[in-house]
Amino acid sequence: MKPRLAPRLSLAFVLLALVACDQLLQKDFEPSGSDYQLNSNIRVIAIAGDPQTVGTGTFTLRMTIASKTSNVETATLPGGLTFRRRKNTTQHLLVLKPQTITTGTGSNSVLVRLGVFCLNKRREPPTVEDTFDIGPVTDNEDLRLIADSVLHKDISDGNDMWMVQHAVYMVTDSSGLPQVYVDSIRALPPDSSGLH
Repeated sequence: MKPRLAPRLSLAFVLLALVACDQLLQKDFEPSGSDYQLNSNIRVIAIAGDPQTVGTGTFTLRMTIASKTSNVETATLPGGLTFRRRKNTTQHLLVLKPQTITTGTGSNSVLVRLGVFCLNKRREPPTVEDTFDIGPVTDNEDLRLIADSVLHKDISDGNDMWMVQHAVYMVTDSSGLPQVYVDSIRALPPDSSGLH
């Protein structure tokens, strides 16, 4: 009995060690890059997750903004802009296609929905309870490549959008961006919506 039990214990120990090593090798992507300067006449009241979907990302952010002036104010959020999570269990987020936000006149708040992609596969997607801060414009070369590649592409189709999300995860949570993903993104149909 004892000789048979020892190999099983040894195998169990090896499997536990492999799982532990895999956990140690997993990346937890943190946004880095240049600071984004939002139009100084726009006041950000809140940024949170949103259950609705828009065609420019796999997940949606609800951004509540207001004008600091008596005028309508606008800003374009560039491709590559990140949003930092406030709760450690939630994913950081990324804008891939530029999106324009516009306030109303005066101090009345306006709700804007942004399509975003998630940056941490092993963390939770955003919910309405999760809040975010505007982060840097990414300096990650592969994420920049994805943003540049989708700039004039239609990614509103669900399959195409999730393929792009998987490409993002290959950068942030895996070994890097394979050329096959770059080629697939570049082969997407052109964007005719006028949103870019």
